[in-house]
Amino acid sequence: MYLTVFSLAMALLWTGIFVKLISVIRRKMSVLQFFSVSPLLIVLLFCVLRILFPLELPYTIVIDSKAIVPATIDFLAMPLFKLGYISISPAFLIAMVWVMGIIHILFQRIWTYLHFRQLLDFLPAVTDRRLYELFKKVDTHGRFQKIKIIVHSDVESPAIIGFIQPVIILPDVHFEDDELLGIFIHEIAHYRYRHHFIKLLAELISICFWWNPLFRTLLSETAHALEMQSDQTVCLKLNARQQKEYINGILKVIGNRKYSSIPSSFSNSLVEDINNEKLQQRFRMILGNHYQGRKKISFIILPLILSIFLLSYGFVIQPYGEPKPSDYGEFDIPSADCNYFFIKTETGFDLYEYPERFIAHMDEIELTLKGLQIYSNIEEANKK
Repeated sequence: MYLTVFSLAMALLWTGIFVKLISVIRRKMSVLQFFSVSPLLIVLLFCVLRILFPLELPYTIVIDSKAIVPATIDFLAMPLFKLGYISISPAFLIAMVWVMGIIHILFQRIWTYLHFRQLLDFLPAVTDRRLYELFKKVDTHGRFQKIKIIVHSDVESPAIIGFIQPVIILPDVHFEDDELLGIFIHEIAHYRYRHHFIKLLAELISICFWWNPLFRTLLSETAHALEMQSDQTVCLKLNARQQKEYINGILKVIGNRKYSSIPSSFSNSLVEDINNEKLQQRFRMILGNHYQGRKKISFIILPLILSIFLLSYGFVIQPYGEPKPSDYGEFDIPSADCNYFFIKTETGFDLYEYPERFIAHMDEIELTLKGLQIYSNIEEANKK
């Protein structure tokens, strides 16, 4: 297995294709109704794996490019000017812009989160015992005995924040008991499935490749897939009447939203994005009972998606290059009376030892080898 700049380029291309595939699958209600949310999660997993392991595998086929790729590399490596001992090329400038963009976005995200976390630590926990009693009904295993619940008017959507000591935040909106049960189940599902880490990983990928237009929908599509997985958990735990109350709770949250006040990368909200298409899809999946009993995924979709994933390692495009004598180790330059001959090629001459042992390629025949025979192909040389 090898890691090269060309295998990384192929990984970026295929990851972008997987991101677009997530968008295509997500828009197909017929697929989601039949297979539930599993295809989205599987493609998302392969999307992350492809960018984390941009390798050439033993079965990878190398496709040589004689024009486009070499010309692109020559342009990127072309010296523009020098700063002291450093030669500035287009590749150097692109790398600098790339790294500076990553640093800027990363510090911006961290700064936003730290300020938001300080606000959460400052806000007091709610004293309404009703909220804690309802939460205990959901937390049947007692994993969140020291959970902190915050209710504040600046909060737009219920969310769970934190990896080690999670905090539940709620908007200053009156929710009925069944609405709160659905909301708490939804947020606990986010924590149980480690959606924080998945979103954070998607965010880091988007930050590292901020310039790639194929990655622009990665975070939003990831968030939507995770929301539907949490909706699935809600539907498995609540009856039909309670599921409708859960939808009413989502509608109350939508009516309360004005602007985004929670760093989406570090939290999992009940409503991540007010997108009519995505919200309608969530409601149709719940009301249509499409989260129940969908187990055909392992036998139909998984082999297909796995085949596409393995196919993504099937080939890599690299620049074509003629072999150099140094590639074949050290050898003595033969004299004109040795058992050697030349094959004329379009770019020069290939030196061979009888009968068919290739030695090296030469653009011009050296003076000491002027006496060797020159043939047009191996077959002509073997007729000697």
